Amino acid sequence: MPNHEKNARVLLVDGLTLVYHEARHVRFLIEKGYLPSEGWEQLVSLPRNRVEAWRQLQPIRKAALGASTTAHAAALFERKLRRSVEQLANLYDNSHWKHAAAVGGHAWRGVTARVLELGQAIETQDAALVIRACDALVGARHNNGLIRDKLLDLDQAISVVSDGSWE
Repeated sequence: MPNHEKNARVLLVDGLTLVYHEARHVRFLIEKGYLPSEGWEQLVSLPRNRVEAWRQLQPIRKAALGASTTAHAAALFERKLRRSVEQLANLYDNSHWKHAAAVGGHAWRGVTARVLELGQAIETQDAALVIRACDALVGARHNNGLIRDKLLDLDQAISVVSDGSWE
């Protein structure tokens, strides 16, 4: 497998993990009555503490790194957390998301779009498209900064060493 493709798969899985990690904040929309709780139980059950929630997502992240396809990697998250990444994209588009106790924000809609674009680019096997999609994801911003920095910070908090894909 070419190095850019290997890095792209790592970036995709890391991006998926971040998108699902952020989705645990759906609890705020549910608590305010903006969204029914049905179907969100697995995400709400993730700890409120960001580091502990990140730690709990690691088994899925590890399994997804070994997935044979990008669709299989995404399916592992969906199976465990009961929501697809496309459903999370819709969640981040919720008009109340940006007001949910100062967490989340509509920036995650863009991050999720970059993750989906990277998955599609990997499936096309077009090296130039994959590289552009990787660059877009690495440069993506969430509400408090670059997602690259968020990932590296969370990994450091649980003593996971980055493989350099985000650098």
